[in-house]
Amino acid sequence: MNAACPFRKGYKYRVKRDYSFLNHSFSFGQIVVFEAFGYDFKAGVTRYSFKKVDTEESNAWHVFDSQKTDLHWTDLFEEIGHV
Repeated sequence: MNAACPFRKGYKYRVKRDYSFLNHSFSFGQIVVFEAFGYDFKAGVTRYSFKKVDTEESNAWHVFDSQKTDLHWTDLFEEIGHV
């Protein structure tokens, strides 16, 4: 089940490594702003939505229940401040 959200709405984050899943992708060094999150119980996945600062494009980071012990948000994102 979903835990509390580790991201703060309206804060900027630097992407620490490339990530791609389906039609969502983040690139190393990219700056994104956290917008929202939601949990899909049926799929067992939490989706964290971000907007890219340079293009205004929205993307999502997907964390499946089976990954929660192997993955931490700080592996992929670094908080760098408020918008």
